[in-house]
Amino acid sequence: MKTILKPSFIILLLLIVSCKKQIAPQNTTILKDEEENVVANEEKTPVGASDKNDIEDFNHFFRLFNHDTVFQISRVIFPLKVKINNDDLELVDYVIPKEKYTTIDLDKKPEERDYNQQLILKKDKAVIQQRGINNGIFIDYFFEKKDGKWQLVTWVDVST
Repeated sequence: MKTILKPSFIILLLLIVSCKKQIAPQNTTILKDEEENVVANEEKTPVGASDKNDIEDFNHFFRLFNHDTVFQISRVIFPLKVKINNDDLELVDYVIPKEKYTTIDLDKKPEERDYNQQLILKKDKAVIQQRGINNGIFIDYFFEKKDGKWQLVTWVDVST
């Protein structure tokens, strides 16, 4: 009996040790962006697929927002209220009407920009933070999900 238990115990021990633990992806709260502009637990969804119960993925929204100007304008809440430093470095409120709005590109490749960009993603809110590399850039873009759709709601530019 002892001779059977000893090899069985060794085999059981080897099985337990050799099992690979696989960690399931978790909800992303902070996504750092050094290699790519958007890094996330991205689900591939057909472009034409939409259902009332579908929840819009931020990464899919982000790509469209930056590469389709009509889509971008449709996803900005107008009049857009932003805060920007003036010449005296005082934070001033500005209102940008739809007619004066110019599209923005938040999806530049790291080698094309002189700032670091980080995405902070929560359930219904997201912030794109841009921090300059020795140049004073300091901008936060705020997005919110309203009625299941992501929208740009404001930005704060305290760049010097």
